[in-house]
Amino acid sequence: MTILHWQIGTNIENSLIEFLRDKVSTQSLQLLDVNGVAKTVNVYAGRELNNSWSLPLIQVYLDSKPDANRLEIGSNKRLRSFQVIIDIRTLLPGQETNLADWVESEINDGLTIYDYTPNLSNVDLPTKTVLHYGRVDFITSLPVLSWDDADVYDKNRYRITCKIWING
Repeated sequence: MTILHWQIGTNIENSLIEFLRDKVSTQSLQLLDVNGVAKTVNVYAGRELNNSWSLPLIQVYLDSKPDANRLEIGSNKRLRSFQVIIDIRTLLPGQETNLADWVESEINDGLTIYDYTPNLSNVDLPTKTVLHYGRVDFITSLPVLSWDDADVYDKNRYRITCKIWING
C-alpha cells in the first residue's frame, strides 16, 4: 500500500505560505485597526474563507496548472507553471493596496520550493528538503470591488494572481 504524500502543487502552496510567514515574522509586520491598535498580519492557506481567521490577512491557494511545456524535443522534462491566488483582506481602506505592494515586492525575486514529507516524530512539523527554485510572474494585481453591505472580510480586499514557474 502506498500513502500519497504532498505533491508539487501542495508543496508550492505551502512553500509560499511559509515564505510569507517568515517575512511577516522577521519584519514584525503589522497594520493598524480602527482604534489605532497594531495587528499582526496573518497568513492562511485555503481557497475557502474561514470566519475564524483574524484580519488583516494574506490568503494563499493554488488555483490551476496552466502550462507544462517540454523543455526540449524528445525530453520528458517540462517547464511548468502553477497559478496561485493571493487574497489580501484588511481592516481599513487603502491598507489592502499597501499590503499587496509589500507581498509583490517580497516574492518578486522568486522563492525556494520545498518537498514536504511526513515527520513521524512530530506530525505538525513535516520534514522539508529543497525541491526547486520558483520564478514568479504576476498576471493580475487589483482591488476586489466590494458592495454596500459587504462583510468585514470583503470590504477592503485585494487579489494578486501569479504564476510560479519550475522546471523538472
